[in-house]
Amino acid sequence: MIYKLGRRPARHSLKTMRAAIALARLLDQLGAPPAASDDWSAPVQQLTGGNWGMEGNDQYGDCTCADESHLVMLRTANAGKMITPTAAQTLALYSAITGFNPDVPSSDQGADMETVCEFLEKTGYLGVKNAGHATIDPANIAHLKWAVQIFGGVKLGIQLPQSAMDQFNAGNEWDVVAGSPLIGGHDVPITHYDGSLYYIATWGKGVQPMTPAFLAAYCDEVKVTLSPEWISQSGTAPSKDTMAQLVAELAAIGEAA
Repeated sequence: MIYKLGRRPARHSLKTMRAAIALARLLDQLGAPPAASDDWSAPVQQLTGGNWGMEGNDQYGDCTCADESHLVMLRTANAGKMITPTAAQTLALYSAITGFNPDVPSSDQGADMETVCEFLEKTGYLGVKNAGHATIDPANIAHLKWAVQIFGGVKLGIQLPQSAMDQFNAGNEWDVVAGSPLIGGHDVPITHYDGSLYYIATWGKGVQPMTPAFLAAYCDEVKVTLSPEWISQSGTAPSKDTMAQLVAELAAIGEAA
């Protein structure tokens, strides 16, 4: 089966660079990350039977918004009571951000991750406004792992190869296949990692594994988002202190921008 993608190229600004520096400064203080993170996907898997919902991404290029709907499920399931956005709500978010109209095929142009993150702070989604966001260097694996552990999942921007679509359909992990052509940008959340693999949610599946080699080869953008749904539960040390510091720093950056 052919699924849709929809992530547009990364967009950077002075504000995003300042936020990235603030996050990197905090994560540098933590040292080596855990060998394996908490499995934040587990409550969602249990409640959904493994079906996280397609959120329209089988028909439209709304992956940047489907990512957020899946993160809403993850955050709230771990906080105590899962909220499950519908495909209609996800597509309404996509429309609000991009002007998408399902009756006008040419309006389905995807979105960049930075624009989506900004909208989630200024306008919000399902009545919740995020408190901030920041970018992580995809090559800094220690920071990436800490972000997954502390913030309950991160948004991962990938230049997806055709082999990944084939591997997904075959039920296999995402791994590098030499010479496979790129088919477009995709946005998925990493939900957890263990000693050998990372796990993401995409196209309705919550535990799609990927190898470190795949991540290194195809990931070119990583976003951390701060949601009140996650901040309030602060599930694992040192997340409470780190979250508070980062919220304060990102607020200051926003005021200065």
